[in-house]
Amino acid sequence: MRVLLTGGSGFIGGHIARHLAAEGHELRLLVRPTSDTAFIDDLSFERALGDLRRPDSLAAACAGMDAVVHCAAVLRAVRQEDFMQANRAGTGGLAKSAAEAGVQQFVYISSIAAQGPSRSLTPEPPDTPLHPVSAYGRSKAAGEVEILKQSGRMQITMLRPPLVYGPADAGLLAFFWMARRGFAVRLGDGTNLVDAVYGPDLAGAVSAVLRADIPQVAKYHVANESGPYSWNQLLAALGTAAGRRLWIPSVPPACFQGLARCSEWWSRLTNNEPMLDRARVLEMRQPAWLCDPSSLTQETGWQANTALADGMQDTFNWYREQGWI
Repeated sequence: MRVLLTGGSGFIGGHIARHLAAEGHELRLLVRPTSDTAFIDDLSFERALGDLRRPDSLAAACAGMDAVVHCAAVLRAVRQEDFMQANRAGTGGLAKSAAEAGVQQFVYISSIAAQGPSRSLTPEPPDTPLHPVSAYGRSKAAGEVEILKQSGRMQITMLRPPLVYGPADAGLLAFFWMARRGFAVRLGDGTNLVDAVYGPDLAGAVSAVLRADIPQVAKYHVANESGPYSWNQLLAALGTAAGRRLWIPSVPPACFQGLARCSEWWSRLTNNEPMLDRARVLEMRQPAWLCDPSSLTQETGWQANTALADGMQDTFNWYREQGWI
């Protein structure tokens, strides 16, 4: 299958690229001239120079493709319009271009943030009305709405992962850096619940969707069935991976908010994405982010095969080997 992948130079997209290449798909990656593809330069793929913010560049990228896997997204930003420009407008433009080019299948790497936190301590099904709480979540939900405007023109799949971790992830890098030095911080008492999925396992879900006979419009959670985990459990697994007992002070939400504001201020000066923003802190404060991947398993046969302890250890080892920590 000929597949156009966006975000292939990033963490999740890089794992998807590796998985699709290993399965024999012909890859075309939408990249900007400044994209750093070092994580996947050992793979065979065609480059399509373009930008989600430039709709005129998307038609050529989609031409001749059987499927589009849309992974690119703005994860952290200072202004809500920055999220919306990329995650809503860019996504809508890509979906429209794909439909007009005759693409048969469109897979969107959305997020559980688009659906919203669990309002009880049980997972809410993927067809639950969307109730995002953060600017990021609202932009991902808006992206889903834009894609659905192309319903009937191509098969559409929304994959909503929770916390994603693994080699090459910069989002949780700070926690691994701290763990190697014997400490970590947690927001509040660490009892908040979150599901998680290992990056390569999420990539496997994309492959499973591409080869399965699924409904014309499908929405799935993608998570390890052994979850959910409390933040205390995640930090304990991190300590095990680091081979040491961690000192873990509790930090009140106000301190995290202050750190987020400082990070946003610094990002304005440097014109980079903030390492932490208030949208992410708001998501971290929610009592539970829960997923139910059973429908994905039933309809595609996919399962997350990587135990949390193994995934944390592999990730820690990769960071150390690359000199990131």
